[in-house]
Amino acid sequence: MSQRTAIKTAGLTGAQLKVTAMVIMLIDHCAVALVSPMAAAEPLWSVLYLAMRTVGRLAFPLYCFLLTEGFVHTRNRRKYLSRLILFAVISEVPFDLILFGRMFDLDGQNVFFTLSIALAAIWGLEGYGRNTLACAAVTAAGGTAAYILRSDYGFAGVLLTVLLYLFRNDWGRRRIGAILAGIAIYPNFMCIPFLGFLPLVERYNGKRGMRLGLWAYWFYPAHLLILKGLQMLLFY
Repeated sequence: MSQRTAIKTAGLTGAQLKVTAMVIMLIDHCAVALVSPMAAAEPLWSVLYLAMRTVGRLAFPLYCFLLTEGFVHTRNRRKYLSRLILFAVISEVPFDLILFGRMFDLDGQNVFFTLSIALAAIWGLEGYGRNTLACAAVTAAGGTAAYILRSDYGFAGVLLTVLLYLFRNDWGRRRIGAILAGIAIYPNFMCIPFLGFLPLVERYNGKRGMRLGLWAYWFYPAHLLILKGLQMLLFY
């Protein structure tokens, strides 16, 4: 076995990347729910808040990458999309409670909506191959839908997923696409930690790893509800 093959086999499985994304997302949301209320009054908490949010920038692009892998390998794409939409609906109340402090708010929708639209977009791209105009039209339609819906990461979030999908076999173009999408999402220094997901996904060994099942989906609304409960207990 060559050294390159050994490194690939010893890399990170899809399950390990997903758990990594979940932990990073938890850190990010802990900053929003538990550290942010204290950051306004105490400089040290502000530093911790910024550090946690900086780490948190890694979660979304990891999920975008995992979405493209899930799309390529799933046996039932309709079921995959339906599951994302279902959890988008389930997660909206917990998301609004954390972000806006009320059960329903149209100013922003949770990331499952963005991932659902992105999955629909790359599904729409399948079969177009090198037809640049068709790819641009489908991407624009998906991105515009995310923008109008005001889902997390909006147009740029869909764009990132599409680029990761289109360039999944070309690491050079994938890096360039990720950099452009990262700048679009964070036209400031936050773009730098956002791009930290690239070294992680480049260690992906192509294997699924252990089955995480639906609990990986339930983690999103469940942890938001738990954090909201802790927030109310500590600050209200």
